[in-house]
Amino acid sequence: MKQSDGIKYGKGLFETIKIKNLKLEYFEDHLQRLKNSMEFLKICSDGIEKDIELEIQKLDLNIDGAVRIMVLENFEKYSLHIETRLTDYTDEKFQSGLKLKLAKEIRDKNNLLNNHKTNNYLLNHEVLANAKSDGYDEVVFLNQDGNVTEGSYTNLFFIKDCMVVTAPVEDGLLPGIYRKNLIKKFDEENIQYEIRHIPFEEVENFDACICTNSLMKKRFVKSIDDIKFIKTEYTEKILKL
Repeated sequence: MKQSDGIKYGKGLFETIKIKNLKLEYFEDHLQRLKNSMEFLKICSDGIEKDIELEIQKLDLNIDGAVRIMVLENFEKYSLHIETRLTDYTDEKFQSGLKLKLAKEIRDKNNLLNNHKTNNYLLNHEVLANAKSDGYDEVVFLNQDGNVTEGSYTNLFFIKDCMVVTAPVEDGLLPGIYRKNLIKKFDEENIQYEIRHIPFEEVENFDACICTNSLMKKRFVKSIDDIKFIKTEYTEKILKL
């Protein structure tokens, strides 16, 4: 029996979208990223918006959670799978700060799939699981140049005095939806920021680190391995944006 590339190779994509007040937060941004990635992977996206809307209408959005949209390549079309799941970021660790571990694995900046949220998250899953077994909450990936890229499920921002710094997408990271909207907020609020390479040896010079994603928003990072961070007044300002 002939199998599609979605089944044989896991050729597909997913988006996880926060539910807020019975609606999907940043839905249009997530949908556009999904469609762009489908085009990149040459998965036909005709009718995807309508299909997603119809499936979402069947869901109970009266939960503290998220909607996960998964698309698999299915020969000339796609197969669509949508479900809800609960989330919980009220844990003490999310209030006091997260402990991050530097991953041994390298994020290849030349990997053409870096910028797309593909279904193949097994490396992220396994690296994170190993880190959690060692008492950490998240990891930090470097690329082959020794520059900071991202976490297994987060984007990273660093703060020094009144300057926020984050890595460029071309260093090998997923352009997160919340990352994009936070940078937009920086522009609106005249927050100084730089998008540039961040050599890991520079990390210890920053005052603070924040990790972000669409579900947990912004969370303070209290350490990366033995490097400790503090919540400065300016860090609190960024966290409250």
